[in-house]
Amino acid sequence: MLEISQAFLYICLAILTGTFVLYSVPAQKRPEIVVPKKWLLISAVAIPILSFVAVIEVIINLGARIGYLDATLLVLSSTTVGLAWVMTLAFSIMLIILVARGMFARFGLLIMVILMMTLAWGSHATSMNFTTGIISDFLHTIAMSVWVGTLFVVSFFAKNTANWLAFLKWFSIVAAASLFTIIISGLILMGVLVPSYVTSWLTNYGQGLFLKHMFVVPIVLLAFANMIIARFMLKRDMPFNPLPWVRIESSFLMIILIITAFFTQQQPPVHELTQSMVSPVFQWLHGGAAIDGDTVMNFAFSGVAVAFLSLATISLCIFLMSFLIRQIPAYVTFILGFIAAVSTYIFVMKSIVLL
Repeated sequence: MLEISQAFLYICLAILTGTFVLYSVPAQKRPEIVVPKKWLLISAVAIPILSFVAVIEVIINLGARIGYLDATLLVLSSTTVGLAWVMTLAFSIMLIILVARGMFARFGLLIMVILMMTLAWGSHATSMNFTTGIISDFLHTIAMSVWVGTLFVVSFFAKNTANWLAFLKWFSIVAAASLFTIIISGLILMGVLVPSYVTSWLTNYGQGLFLKHMFVVPIVLLAFANMIIARFMLKRDMPFNPLPWVRIESSFLMIILIITAFFTQQQPPVHELTQSMVSPVFQWLHGGAAIDGDTVMNFAFSGVAVAFLSLATISLCIFLMSFLIRQIPAYVTFILGFIAAVSTYIFVMKSIVLL
């Protein structure tokens, strides 16, 4: 339940942030964007509701011992997760009023920044290392929300492709800055939460983190292709509709948001490995092998691993060719990128030998 609520929370943050970013930009520097007010209101109302799920879990754990009313008051008044939620609720109410009365995009952006700071305050990373955790989690969340949200809103709410070159001129810089911020903040978060990257693959947290990294590859390739090919064709007045290809990129970014929501709610592998921390997916891929803190990981190719490596290579090659052979439908490109990412993940997992 917590993982699902976090996934929807990230999506709501992305939609609102992307909308405010686009409406803050002059109309001549973006396509015509029309986001229905009901979707913005739903997203704004959902933020305090979805973020409260994490608070409920703490209340339930305490309530069994001290009573649920006392537990609720205690959590909301004296715990980090509770106080962070109270702040989230307060600024969410301001956001709802803002959207209901007619958006002021730049003020809306300011509220989103504050909301993401309050959410970072209650994160796993902050509980491990306050200063490093809150700053890196905040930067990671805001960079993802700006990049994913802007692209998602353009993909599905643009009425046309007018001013596309002008849009690419500033958004390419924003996307590059967001990617750089995500990489740096992600490395810092890994330093706080993941002492050993490879060993973490034994856990749910590490599995999600590695799968997320596999999906970054098609996203980066798509981002460069959408930027370079779109500019090349539009500058020469060649017939080209960038929206289907941008939708593929935003869909991959949404997948990353969902994966992030799921694995960040798992226990980080900062302590000695226990049986309860072992990923069921990893165990299934290794025939239910017994895994504990003394398990040693090594790498060796197997027939199955080579087969998935071949599938990943072929899929990635056709994926890259589809950028130039525009007769290949956009949804096929998405499927190929998905297969390449998942096949690479399985190849690496099946190449691991447990000792």
